[in-house]
Amino acid sequence: MGVLDVLGKKSKDSNLAASLLVFMVDEVSQQQVIQALRQLGVTDAHVGVGSIDDLIEHLLKVEKSPERLIVDISGLDQPLDALSRLADACDPSVTVYTVGEKNDVTLYRLLLQAGISDYRYKPLTVDALRGWVDGRGSFSVRQSRSGKIIAVSGTRGGVGTTSVAGQLARELCAGGGLRKVVFLDMDFHGGAGTTLMGMQSNHAMTETLDSAENLDAQFLERVLTTRDGRLFTLGFNNGYEQEYQPAPGAVTSLLRVLAQHFHYLVIDLAQAGGMIANEVYMNAHVNCLVSDHSVHSGRILTSLMTHIRNNLDAPVMHVILNASRPPVRTQVDTQEFAKAISQPVTLAIPYDGIFPGMAEDLGQQLDKDSLMAKSVSKLARTLTGETELDEASPGWWRRLFGKVA
Repeated sequence: MGVLDVLGKKSKDSNLAASLLVFMVDEVSQQQVIQALRQLGVTDAHVGVGSIDDLIEHLLKVEKSPERLIVDISGLDQPLDALSRLADACDPSVTVYTVGEKNDVTLYRLLLQAGISDYRYKPLTVDALRGWVDGRGSFSVRQSRSGKIIAVSGTRGGVGTTSVAGQLARELCAGGGLRKVVFLDMDFHGGAGTTLMGMQSNHAMTETLDSAENLDAQFLERVLTTRDGRLFTLGFNNGYEQEYQPAPGAVTSLLRVLAQHFHYLVIDLAQAGGMIANEVYMNAHVNCLVSDHSVHSGRILTSLMTHIRNNLDAPVMHVILNASRPPVRTQVDTQEFAKAISQPVTLAIPYDGIFPGMAEDLGQQLDKDSLMAKSVSKLARTLTGETELDEASPGWWRRLFGKVA
């Protein structure tokens, strides 16, 4: 395929083959890039003309993201917001370079902090493109661009941890662009997570953790289960007589590999403590702690938050108060509960009747009238930065490419 391919003038096969995708805002810049790439002998590139929104539309039509992407942000009043939309349309592993009109040091620093590999101002020279094409244009000062890891744990069985985690994975996947989400069910003996997703897991978590140092794309394709190519699951199915303890660091290795391929990792922790849970907490960008209104859960939650704080530096924790049973007059209300645990309640989910149970039994998404679905949708939009709750942190670069502060 030649570099002269432009938007609207190429086949779907060439879309899939392009390892380098370039979008410039004007034809003059496009021709400059084409000539430079010719001098460099690059033949597997697509150079288009259009805005970031045109680029996003283009990415939505291809089955595979390019390895490298060069995008022109000239003339944008809010380039970070535009790049935020772009991030949802391509895999986290894509290396992104930006081109602008002026030498803006402040913007340059923000882009590097955001995970963008480099920023250059026009005109692009052959030497500048050479560094980008051969990978030498990535700098160690930039943050690693990888998916967000979300741990979901509960104070005890029955508080709705799996229901919240499963619905959160669905909501994140339902967002714009080509978001890919993986749901990890960490119940050794086979949790309800994959059933909740309407999928049958191949229960390959044990094999995956045992091979954590040798994971590659082909291995993941074999062990992950999906129905639509966007929402994936992985879980255990160990016998009750079978004891299992992964090697230290195996969970961390798995999460880091998955974070290179998925925008979001949602981890349903069957046990809030132990080695697996602790490794998940250490790697999580956000810890969602699910509790009911009971006094017992309040005590457990306080201990769990103390444990996480003692082992992590400024962890991000969202307390989710789920009314998993019909309310009673003596029930602790949300404000009293928050005061008792000395932590704001990020999200209070009202009692949702039969909807969560029906969704699990049928393997379907929660009903549109479900109070849990509406509540978790707010949580998902908070985690993606689309809306803000009291404990949410704005800043698209943090939500996409770094730890939430």
